[in-house]
Amino acid sequence: MYRTVRYLTKLDKVSGLSDEEREKLKQVEEKFPFRANEYYLDLIDWSDHDDPIRKIIIPQTEELDEWGSLDPSNESRYTVVHGLEHKYRDTAVILTTEFCGSYCRFCFRKRLFMHLKHDEIARDITPDLDYIEEHKEITNVLLTGGDPLALSTRNLETLIGNLRAMDHIRIIRIGTKIPAFNPYRILSDPHLLEVISKFSRPRRRIYIVTQFNHPREITEVAIEAVNLLIKAGAVLVNQTPILRGINDNPDTLRELFKKLSFIGISPYY
Repeated sequence: MYRTVRYLTKLDKVSGLSDEEREKLKQVEEKFPFRANEYYLDLIDWSDHDDPIRKIIIPQTEELDEWGSLDPSNESRYTVVHGLEHKYRDTAVILTTEFCGSYCRFCFRKRLFMHLKHDEIARDITPDLDYIEEHKEITNVLLTGGDPLALSTRNLETLIGNLRAMDHIRIIRIGTKIPAFNPYRILSDPHLLEVISKFSRPRRRIYIVTQFNHPREITEVAIEAVNLLIKAGAVLVNQTPILRGINDNPDTLRELFKKLSFIGISPYY
């Protein structure tokens, strides 16, 4: 199934917002960039100001409040090579890109989208691969960002192929919200599925760590994309941050976990 999904980076292009709302959010947009796409915006009930999908993706004035550090996980402390973190003995984390299918308003890496002078992305992956090759204790590599599925499939294939060439790397995880944000990225790219099938092996699996935050993100199109990833040999698990006004109640979480389990995604962390 192929569909071209148009991306928007300006709130004045979002038809569901009033002129008053756009003006009110202008300062937020200037500090913390906005990015979304038509598929995901269509999931919003614009008549409900407290719509959970809206809260995930549309800027809020509260973002300008004093709220702490731009590096809340202290990732800079564990960065050993540009774009590569080694916090836990067995695990390396590569920041592959600053782009996502859309920008979550709750993202703990907002700094990556703010066009700051300090670039944390692994633009040249060679030093990162050299470090991982030298550190045989690393068995698990998490590709994140940004969203690795925002990369071209060719670049992703090269990166995964280099990691698969290292015998000590047993698990490759791809942290992505693309199945929720834009499942057509998966449905329209057979090459991506071929890459997963090629490199996800019986004793060396590729894990796709999805991030479905609310049951309404699990659309028929998303289910189809998830099914293709499973058929390609990936193991799918879901990262579920508890988000105020979005999924912070037992009924919503129960529905989310049940729907995820029904389509083959295990709740993870």
